[in-house]
Amino acid sequence: MPRKSEKEKILNYLVENTANDILNIIEVDEDGEAVDKILDELDANVEVVLSCRRGVEHEVPKSPVWRNEILNKFDENRFRQMLRVSKEQFNKIFELIKNDPEFNKAHSSKQIPVDLQLAIVLYRLGSCGEGAALKKIATLFGVGDGGTLSIITKRVFSAILRLRDSFLFWPNETERSEIVHATYSEMPFCIGYVDGTEIKLAESPVIDPTSFFSRKHIYSIKAQIVCDYKLKIRHVMVGHVGSWHDARVYRSSSLFLQKEKFFSSQQWLAGDSAYPLSETMITPFRSNARVLDINSRINFNLRHSKFRVRVEHCFGLLKERFCSLKEFRARLIDKESHNLCCDWFVVCCILHNILREDDSTNNEYINLDEDTTYEYTDDNGEESEDVQPNRKGETKRLAIHSLMFE
Repeated sequence: MPRKSEKEKILNYLVENTANDILNIIEVDEDGEAVDKILDELDANVEVVLSCRRGVEHEVPKSPVWRNEILNKFDENRFRQMLRVSKEQFNKIFELIKNDPEFNKAHSSKQIPVDLQLAIVLYRLGSCGEGAALKKIATLFGVGDGGTLSIITKRVFSAILRLRDSFLFWPNETERSEIVHATYSEMPFCIGYVDGTEIKLAESPVIDPTSFFSRKHIYSIKAQIVCDYKLKIRHVMVGHVGSWHDARVYRSSSLFLQKEKFFSSQQWLAGDSAYPLSETMITPFRSNARVLDINSRINFNLRHSKFRVRVEHCFGLLKERFCSLKEFRARLIDKESHNLCCDWFVVCCILHNILREDDSTNNEYINLDEDTTYEYTDDNGEESEDVQPNRKGETKRLAIHSLMFE
């Protein structure tokens, strides 16, 4: 149900009060003069309300005191709790974006300082629930709660998204060979781990909400990532509706459609049973498999799951640091709001990779487009839509099994 504006609430209140007043006097008001007076008063009040373009608003104090006297004087733990990064990490991100054209346009003199804009966006990315309310954030940072926060967010997002080619990219042939060499004793020729997740929407989308309703009985947008053994995100796809199966999302990605660009020789990705078995996607043996003996299949699946769970750790890092990914609070009403949700996820992935470069952060928060259409759950019983056996994929899985346990 659409939310009522303050103006609608006031009008409803006036009408209800007027109706009650009329009911109270109608029996004793024989000539109707009192009723006419009440209606005239209602008419005058409605005219006043309708003539007001906006309700009464109080400007948020634009004071730098909190930022200069409190935030900058927080100890390391409190600073990290507020902005989800350390002071050193904050400065690193700031240095990367401070000279971006978004902050150096002709009207840039009207902008608030870049470091404050970055702090606001990091706070938004790291907040969920009531803590992510716009009025609370505006009050905390001393900025306007109208369009100001939206403008700041889009501006910082644009600057971070321009870093994508530097921090979120598929490994080239040389780097893939290095990954194979580093992880050969784990799973030979595996270069990454793939899985999907859902970005929960706080409200039902306006357009075609049914398609966004997922098997988890929530409204959501699908996202898929590939990470390497260092938990660095190497590929992102986000934007499909929540009702899409993980296998369908994968089949629509360039990883599936343009395999020759992403894989060399015997290289492959590890995915759970929600994905279709193929030469470049190796999944566990199903319970009804007829190849090998049961102990061999179990041993393979245990080894496969032991290392594929890294992508779940990656999601854990991402969502515990950037808690806003647990529930997206902006309502999807058009293409622009949909793109904002996609950009939100990709920005978090880019920041994740920037922070992963600092070895001191590699164990933090572990609680255990490519195309613009940008859990370890062992797929919770959700099986791949691909029911046709893939002979080449099966042959490759058997070869990998031989290399693992030779």
